Amino acid sequence: MMDWLDGFRFTHAITLVWNRSVGLDRARADLCDLMHRVDRKLISSTFYKVPSQYRTTALFCFEGQQHDHVHVHSLWKAPPGKWFALGKMFPRKRGGIWNDVVSSGSYDVEACSWHGGNAEITGYAMKQQHRFSDPALMVWADEFHPVR
Repeated sequence: MMDWLDGFRFTHAITLVWNRSVGLDRARADLCDLMHRVDRKLISSTFYKVPSQYRTTALFCFEGQQHDHVHVHSLWKAPPGKWFALGKMFPRKRGGIWNDVVSSGSYDVEACSWHGGNAEITGYAMKQQHRFSDPALMVWADEFHPVR
């Protein structure tokens, strides 16, 4: 699975934290809002008309729901030529686009190697996932794209 994910050539690994009690439905809605805001800034105000393969790719893996500390480890691939602009949306541990969505939120960002070899990063993102994991705990960004 990690080799397959490494083939996506993700550009960023981002852990997103709510820092407050939140259910999975609310968390998914916040991720949907985040992805729409990111694509609006990176692509255009008509991002929703752009096919999924040209939008921001991301995989979110939920953790902490049993301890009331919901957070996601995520892997992101910016649209072509937009990797630096994506990184600038997450300037420190707080602030930026995530706090526009979740004011109490914080995050941590790591750059991924464009050439692959990100086993440590993909392993960390997938650490709570296994073949018996609840499918609702792994979300691809294209789930938030409109269906035509």
